[in-house]
Amino acid sequence: MDLIHGMIEDLNRENDQFFEACKRESDRGLALVAAEFFDATLERLLRARFSAGLKSQPKLIKPLFEGFAPLSTFSSKISVCYAINLLQDWMASDLDLIRRIRNDFAHSLESKTFRDQKISGMVDQLASLAKLIKGRPYISGVTSREKCVLACARTGALLQAKVVVLESDGPDEMKRNFMIDPKL
Repeated sequence: MDLIHGMIEDLNRENDQFFEACKRESDRGLALVAAEFFDATLERLLRARFSAGLKSQPKLIKPLFEGFAPLSTFSSKISVCYAINLLQDWMASDLDLIRRIRNDFAHSLESKTFRDQKISGMVDQLASLAKLIKGRPYISGVTSREKCVLACARTGALLQAKVVVLESDGPDEMKRNFMIDPKL
């Protein structure tokens, strides 16, 4: 149980860092931090899934995420997590949108904000946002930046819960069911 408590403390620390960054970063910085937060969380999720059978051989897992390795990019982590049923359809779609939002900010010489039509349009497509708005009409009145933070918070919490479940001593069937639960 100490392993789980330590992992939860690490995840809480990462959450705190993410939310602190949300408060002080520019829009461009927020997009970059959000993508990095999800990149790191997906790596944790993949490592938890892989380590189930390879606890004695971590040196075989580590190189998969380094340099130009197959799982070194955010995009590849999204694809593999989805392919091995760690993500629901909406999560994979949202993570890809977050990746695209990050790319729009990161690969532009122009000063962009969440008010830009293309970026705010992508934020409005986030399925997690639609799940949050349902039954909460007051959320629809917030800024695009705030919508992005809310959607990221919801998706991030669910992904981190998946990491904890995979690392737990629970039965494999329970773990599989949680990974693909359509109610999430």
